Amino acid sequence: MARLITIIILCLCYIQAFSEEHLKFLGFPIDGSVNEYASKLKSKGFYVSPDNKYASVGLRVMEGPFLGNIEHFGLHYDPDTKRMWSVTFIHSFFKEDDAKVLYDELETLLREKHYDATYKSPLAFFFVSSCSFQSKKGIITLVVIEQDYDYQVKMSYTDRINYIPVYKKNHQKNLDDM
Repeated sequence: MARLITIIILCLCYIQAFSEEHLKFLGFPIDGSVNEYASKLKSKGFYVSPDNKYASVGLRVMEGPFLGNIEHFGLHYDPDTKRMWSVTFIHSFFKEDDAKVLYDELETLLREKHYDATYKSPLAFFFVSSCSFQSKKGIITLVVIEQDYDYQVKMSYTDRINYIPVYKKNHQKNLDDM
């Protein structure tokens, strides 16, 4: 009997050690097909944006409530498998100061919610402002980009588990091109 209990405990420990969690956005794990994820967002009042018709393959544009406004979101997925790997929020401003206010608010909220993640700022690119929150589940990047006389606040949630196969596939395509 003791042997059976020991085996069960070891199996549970093994399963727990190898079960990995996905990064969540709006309370939903960034996992499953893009249609499944979009359906979950629709339950929170989201809808497919009219701008979706201009989206590239591997991107679905949706709109929905976020921080008291209706905002645009990009759902990034593998075009072959339709598996979700990232969610991106973008908001544009005419003035840098206005973009910085939203950036500061989002950074504060991210620090509070993801206190156990590794925080880095600034990132090694040419952003007006930038930071990232990295954990075993994935990475959240927050940046302000100056582009064509406007300022964009961009926040991306990238799930580690689902992004790795996409990265490997794209990297192999690049190697094949060489």
